[in-house]
Amino acid sequence: MANAKQVLDVHVSKGITMAQSNEHMRNWTEKGWKRATDLGNYDPTREHLNFEVVSGGKIRPIDKGRSIPERMAELLHKRGIKDPNEGLEEPRFRTVVNIIFGGSRTRMQELAFGKQEVDFEKGADNRHIKRKSEIERWAKDVYSFVCGRYGEQNIAAFIVHLDELNPHVHCTLLPIKDGKFAYKEIFAGKDKYEFSERMKQLHTDFYAEVNSKWGMSRGSSVSETGKKHRSTEEYRRMLSEECSTIEENISRHQQVLSSLHSDIRMAERRVKGLTSMVENLKKEQAEKAAQLSAL
Repeated sequence: MANAKQVLDVHVSKGITMAQSNEHMRNWTEKGWKRATDLGNYDPTREHLNFEVVSGGKIRPIDKGRSIPERMAELLHKRGIKDPNEGLEEPRFRTVVNIIFGGSRTRMQELAFGKQEVDFEKGADNRHIKRKSEIERWAKDVYSFVCGRYGEQNIAAFIVHLDELNPHVHCTLLPIKDGKFAYKEIFAGKDKYEFSERMKQLHTDFYAEVNSKWGMSRGSSVSETGKKHRSTEEYRRMLSEECSTIEENISRHQQVLSSLHSDIRMAERRVKGLTSMVENLKKEQAEKAAQLSAL
């Protein structure tokens, strides 16, 4: 298809929040779905088309029983690797790389839906739409690419969304090498120039190994153009995730603050009690001293 380009976007973070996990897994309540559809282009009637790729390149429905942070913790526990952010009040280490894989909207919709007519207007009913095998094969090729480059054991989640305007993959990757977190060694390099070269090579290799056979051209990396290739839909999703994460942080800090207030009140009561005890002891001491003096 002419002008069809691949999309590859890399985001590094110091962990993954429950808000981000819920967005990736669509683990939302009815209220959560309403908020998501108000803010972005999500279609609840196409949620059944979403899927994930798991160990061995197998396709299955998204397992909502375990959040991505729980999956991450389980992977680390099995391998005897400690999360360097565990126990810290504020995370400091880059432990998660989220990679978005996709392509030009028309091409991705063709892979996902074929010639079926999908109504992309808000509130449309697309429950009758079937997922095409091409999107599964493409996703498995992407999964194989990530496994070959970074190790299947480091993939915490590989989720494919077909309920937005542009079908895409969210790959949650743990930057681990030789049993240790090594984001700088694996991705960043020694400076911004090496990082830029690595990202260019990543785009080139992804095209050569995957998208050259799926009718998409290489496209340009952010490091080459200076532009972020985000659609309005992707920008809304990013803002929605960030808002949810901020709300999570507010709630967490409020809980800590409430606990501190409780501790302060308890300490104040203890101080008051100890003050009274000291005063009583002083009085008793004075009385004993007076009796001693009288003797």
